[in-house]
Amino acid sequence: MEIRLISTLTSEDEAQLAATICAAAAPLLDHLAIAYTLRIETTDGKTFHHHHAPDVVISARAALAEN
Repeated sequence: MEIRLISTLTSEDEAQLAATICAAAAPLLDHLAIAYTLRIETTDGKTFHHHHAPDVVISARAALAEN
């Protein structure tokens, strides 16, 4: 999934909003039983990211590797 946001924010405001979105979305997504990477890139090149791989997904991959 890719989501793009285009706005008239200044680069400083954009970086602050990106950090806030990443901090708010990560705890919500962490409750899902999926592996994911959240990555937000600002127009001035700053990157904010968070990744999560629940134990269930890791165990499923291990089981597939054994077969």
